[in-house]
Formats: sequence, structure tokens, C-alpha cells
Amino acid sequence: MDEPSRLILLSSDDRESQHRLRRGELVRVTHGVAVDGSAWHDASVRQRARIELEAVVTAVGEWRVLSHRSAALLWGLPDVDRPDRRVHVTDPLLGTTHSGRRVVRHAADLTPADTTTIDGRRVTSLLRTVVDLSRSTSYENGVAVLDHVLRGHLLTVDELRRAFASWPSPRGMTRARRALRFGDPRSESPGESVSRVRIEDDGFPPPVLQQAFGRYRVDFWWPRAGVVGEFDGLEKYDDPDAVRREKVREQTLLQRPEVRRVVRWGWSEVRTPVRLQTVLRTAGLPTGA
Repeated sequence: MDEPSRLILLSSDDRESQHRLRRGELVRVTHGVAVDGSAWHDASVRQRARIELEAVVTAVGEWRVLSHRSAALLWGLPDVDRPDRRVHVTDPLLGTTHSGRRVVRHAADLTPADTTTIDGRRVTSLLRTVVDLSRSTSYENGVAVLDHVLRGHLLTVDELRRAFASWPSPRGMTRARRALRFGDPRSESPGESVSRVRIEDDGFPPPVLQQAFGRYRVDFWWPRAGVVGEFDGLEKYDDPDAVRREKVREQTLLQRPEVRRVVRWGWSEVRTPVRLQTVLRTAGLPTGA
């Protein structure tokens, strides 16, 4: 991951920094910490999250092991849940988990194998991070994370099963095991992962994933209905050439006799109840088949 932008410590008697904040040259990230305004505005969502993490750690002076969603950020794992600007750490010395305004301190044991270092920060290992996420975040996020690590051959199903089986607490493990059973390395993006969850929840038949049609591969394919489904990220439509290529691709797919419809959806359909269901039903895809 790219190094976060340089942080600037603020103080009430630093008039120059206060003037720069008012002029928008600096952006306050958390209490007592700012970053260059142009760097902040140019940063992606993930880069901003990393800047915020570093700012909170710098301000609070956190010395424990970064874990859960904070560790996921450093590992480059997907996160499809609502943004959480707090830093998550695991502290084996605590008896109970404490959720503060800026830091969530999780009470749990850590073995030497459970920790490593990324960019100079102590973090939970990839396996421990995935276990923590699978049991503590949403089912959709767990599926997206598991699809990601399975697709990248970062962890195996057997490793994950053993880790889930040996976890000492039952809390969240039913959801985690369900997500692992549903995990599929053929899902190539978090959007596709969450789409699969919605498709199953809405009662549609399971699609074939990454079906090839000549030189094209499609995200979802329902052969009995002749329906191709594609999850579209927002970024591709910033490029007019990409839009033209997508139109050519769709026309080529529709020329095949087995393809009757090509439907597309994005995050708004996936995140809004019933919207993806409406898209698929309108395309002629039956439920309960």
C-alpha cells in the first residue's frame, strides 16, 4: 500500500497552522493532527482511511496490535461495511472489549503466530485478521474478504476451517462458517461477492461464475434463462472509451443464440433492498428455481 501522506501535529498556539486550516491548505484529520489539503483531496477512499488510521495512532499513542478492520486496511482486504473511522486494536491485557470514540480495544489473547509487522506497525497476521473480520463484521463483508483471500491463494480453505474450528469463543462463528461455505475464489471483486449474497438471499438460482463466451468472460450467467449479469464499478464510466467498449461487448454477447438478455447493476442496486431483485426479475430470471 502507498505510504500515507505526512502528518502535521497541531497546537493551539501555532498560528501559522491555524491560518492554513482556515484557508483549506491543511485538513484536520483528527484532534491535534492535520494533513496537506491537496494530498487529502487527491486521496482515494482507502488512502484517506489509511491517513485517518495513522493520525489516530499518532494522536493517541496506541501501542497495542492493530487488528480487525484496521489490520484489514493494512493487509489490503476488502471492506464493504459502513465506514468506521475508529482504530481497532487487540490488547491481551484487557478483560473486556472497550469501544471508545477513536479507538476500539478488543480483549483477546494473541500468540506469537497471530502478529506480524506491516509498514512498521504491529498488526494481526493475515489468518487472524480474516478470522476476526469473519466473526465480527457483516456476513456480506465476510464473504467479500474470504473470496479475496481464496482468489489470491493467500489462505486455503483448510487453513481457514482449522482456524475457525479452534477459535475459543462461539460468538460470530456460525456466521463465519456460513461465509466460508459460501466463499468462492471466482468472485473477482467485492461487488461481485456482495451481489452473490443478494442473489441467494432473493431466492434466485445460483449463477455460473466467470462464464466464457469467446473472448469475453461474464460475471454471472444463468444458462436456463439465457441471462448474463454484470456488476459494474463506477470508475469505468469516467472513460468514454470504456463505455464504448462495454456497448460493443454487450452487442457481441447478444449475438450469441444462448444469450437473451444482458443486465448490469452497481453498488446502488446491491446496497438498496429489492433493487437488484427488481433488475433480475425484469430480465426474466425466475426465483425459487
